[in-house]
Amino acid sequence: MTHPSDTDLALYGGGDLKLWERWRVGRHVDNCAQCSAELASFRTIRSDLAGASNRIPEGLRWDRLADEMVANINVGLQAGECVTPVHTSAARVDWRAAAVMAGMSLVLLAAWYLNPMPRSGHGALPGIMAGNATMRAPKVEIRTTSAGLEVNENGNAMVLLNGSSGRPQRTMIVSSPGSLRARFVDGDTGQITINNVYSE
Repeated sequence: MTHPSDTDLALYGGGDLKLWERWRVGRHVDNCAQCSAELASFRTIRSDLAGASNRIPEGLRWDRLADEMVANINVGLQAGECVTPVHTSAARVDWRAAAVMAGMSLVLLAAWYLNPMPRSGHGALPGIMAGNATMRAPKVEIRTTSAGLEVNENGNAMVLLNGSSGRPQRTMIVSSPGSLRARFVDGDTGQITINNVYSE
C-alpha cells in the first residue's frame, strides 16, 4: 500500500488539495489507521496555530513598535536625500544623422525628377480605376481586356488569361511607367487573380 506524502496529508487536512487528489487521499485515509492518525495530528497543530495567532504576545509594547517603525521610515527618507540626483543631459541631434537624412532626401528628389510619372490621355496621373486601361511604352502596348492582360509588341501579342467564367469580372488597374497591374475578381467564386506586367 502506498501512503500519501506528509505534504498531501497536511493539504488534505486544510482542505487545499485539488478535487481528484482530495478524493484519492480521503479514500486512503478512510482505510489506513496510520495516515488517519497523522491527519488528526496535522489538524490539531493547525487549530493550535490558529488559536495562537489570535492572541497578542504578553509584554508586547505597541508604543515601542510604533516608534521603531517611524524611526525606520525616517532613516529611509534621509538615506534617499543623501543620494545625489542623476542629471541627464538634453538629447542632442547628431549631425551625421542629419547629413544622412539630407543625402537620402536628395537622392529621392533626383529619382523623382529624373523618372516622372507618365500622364494619361486626359492629363491626369494614372492610378486606380475600374474598367479597361492601356499603358503604352516605346513599341510596347499593355492593356487589359475581358480575357486578361494583353502585351502587344510590334504586332505580336501575348495574353495573360484570368480564367473563364460565365459571370462578368471586375477589374482594378494600377499603372506606373512601363508597367500595368490588374486585379480580376471572379464573380462566381470570389477568387482574385493579380497580374503584373512590366516592359522595358
